[in-house]
Formats: sequence, C-alpha cells, structure tokens
Amino acid sequence: MPATAQVCTSKSIDSAAAGTEAATGAIAGLAGAGPSLMLVYATADHDHDQLLASIAKVAPGVPIVGCSGEGIIANGESDESLAAVAVMAIASDRIRFRSFLVEDYGRDPEAAGRQIAALVNAEGAAARCLWLMPDGLHGNCTTLLRTLHAEVTLPIPIVGGAAADGMTFERTFQYGAGRAISGGVAAVLVLGDADVEIAVSHGCQPIGLERVVTKAEGGWIYEIDGKPAWSAFKEYLSDDVEDLNGEGIVHLCIGEPLRNGGSSSYDPYVIRTPLQLDKASGSLFFPGGGLTEGGVIQLTRRDPDKIRESARTCAEQLRGRHEGRDPDLVLQFDCAGRGRILWGGCATAEIVAPLRKVLGPNAPWIGFHTYGEIAPIEGRPYYHNYTVALCALYEQDTA
Repeated sequence: MPATAQVCTSKSIDSAAAGTEAATGAIAGLAGAGPSLMLVYATADHDHDQLLASIAKVAPGVPIVGCSGEGIIANGESDESLAAVAVMAIASDRIRFRSFLVEDYGRDPEAAGRQIAALVNAEGAAARCLWLMPDGLHGNCTTLLRTLHAEVTLPIPIVGGAAADGMTFERTFQYGAGRAISGGVAAVLVLGDADVEIAVSHGCQPIGLERVVTKAEGGWIYEIDGKPAWSAFKEYLSDDVEDLNGEGIVHLCIGEPLRNGGSSSYDPYVIRTPLQLDKASGSLFFPGGGLTEGGVIQLTRRDPDKIRESARTCAEQLRGRHEGRDPDLVLQFDCAGRGRILWGGCATAEIVAPLRKVLGPNAPWIGFHTYGEIAPIEGRPYYHNYTVALCALYEQDTA
C-alpha cells in the first residue's frame, strides 16, 4: 500500500468532541487503510488529556504523538484561536514510525539526548529522520541537539519544533504513550523506504556591528558588551518602548554566527529571539540555550519581504528535489512570532498557503506555531527562532 496521509481539524471548544471530530475525519480520509500513526497538534485552551483520550477511542492501539502549539497549521491554513486541533492520520506498509515520549528533558537535556540517541541507534540503518517536539519553555534544546549529534551513530536529519502555549509562557504539553506531559520531548523516528527533504529559512538582515555576550547564565543574557542586554536592543527602538510588546520589537532579534560561515545556501546566522525581559536588570531570556558568555552575536532585523522570498525559495528547493511530484506529507514548524504577531490575521495568506502552493498543493500538510524550530544546516541540527522549517516525506520509488 502506498503511503497515505489525511489531515482533519476541529474548532470545537469541547476537547473530547474536538479530538473525536478531527481523528474521525483524518481516518476517514485514508479510504479504509489502517493508520500507522496519529500526529496531533492543539492550541492552549484544550484539556490535553481529554483530547488524547478521545483520539485513542477513535484509533485504538495506534501511536499518538504531538504537542501543544501557539497555533495549528493544517492544509495551507493557520489557526491561532485558543481551541483548535489538527490531526494527521498516516498509513503505509513501507514507511514505519516509532514514537516515544521522554520525560525530565527540562531537568536534564543531556540525559534526554542520550536516551533518544540510544533509541535511534537501536534501529540501525533503517532510520531516515527524527521529528522532535520538546518543551518550549523548559530545557536546553541546544544541549539536547548537541548530544544527539554526537551520539547518533548513523547521522540522520533532525527536524521539529518546540511546544508552545498561547503566548502566556506558563506551560506547554508533549503527547505520547497515551499521555500529555510537560518538561519532556515527544519524538517520532521515521524508518524504512522514505526519502526525507528538509529546508529552513528566516528572512532577517544584520544591523550594526558584531557584539559580545559578556554575562550570561541559564538562558538569560545579562550583559552585551558590558551593558544591560536590553540596552543593546533599545538602540534600535524608539525611546518609549518599555518591554517586549513595544512597537518595533517584533522585528528585532539576535543572529548567532554559524561555524565556518555556515552554508552557501543559508544566511550566515542562526536567529534567536528573547521571550522574557527582566526590567530591573535589563536582562533577556532566550529559551533553548546556546547563547553563552563570550559568544559573538549580531543584532538582526526581520524584513517581511525577505521572509516571504526566503520561505518561497525554501519551498522551491524542496520541490526541485522531486520535480513533478507532490510529497506524501509535509510538516511545517513555524515560529509563533511569524503568525498573528507579524502578519495580524493574514498568516494564512502571507506565508502558509503560498508555501503549500509551491511545494505540494495537494499534499497532506500539518504543523504548528512553535517556541523554537529545529532544523539542520550542513548536516548539524540547530535550534532556531523566527524561522520556518519544512519537512517533506516521499515514499521511495520501487523501480
């Protein structure tokens, strides 16, 4: 049986009803094929345990994996309402999926990385790709990815997004093994006869001179060039901006120079953005780790036109690798700061629908708005902000 996937959504505020509606619709689209995996993304106001329980009733015995998001993305549309869910049912005889849920990532990301690497290594050469969905508020994703890169014996691409909530920065959820937890990592290992294509883009431009992080700890940058970190941002903002909700801050971020200049096909910076400001000290919190004392950084500014252009180029690159063929399914991990915060109510028209039109107008398409994106550059996995990461999966030709 060829790989088949179907996506269905629900806007019901009743979590049990929403899970039932979305899961029933997704499975119905498989035309009688039994699902191998149920991939689920839901927004903040749902009761996540009820949601998963209702999906499990519709698809008994089928692995269910996913996480909460600031918004969901499904079949070319973005929905950032407080009660939305998207379910993708996937069926295939030749592509296999192994899902797992790792706890205590927030407390010990290195141990979580070793645990995941051992599960990947146990599958050997059959492994094709790893989809990761870690907690977006707790845990050092840079450490997790560094550990995976070092310990996975047969390197495979790693892609995904950090779980989010409704921009309250209180609690995110990861789904797996019939449960919803916080502080963990939900993951899917893709195995078998699959070709996996990944691309990532941001759309930011450097401004000013390179700077140095002079005081940092635990995700907080306290000082840049010996001054409060917030003062470095304020240099490019109007005097009346007092916090991260001020006008103009939505376009300002940090670029971390890539090693050896990065890739010829990617801008030379990994983009990072702060999620919290401590006004008393002027320090900024960057989830995901990686920005450390002594590190060189570059202030950058987002350009909406460049965001559109780079995202389209990203999709065209993937399309060109399998010319004339839609993917069997697509995952889109897009930053929460690239939804309504940037585009207002036009995220669907500005970024999601155009990507689907280029890469796969008929491809089953699912994703969510994240608190951080995971995608490789030159074979090494990185934690990003303000980016879109696309993962297109194709069942291999039998010829």
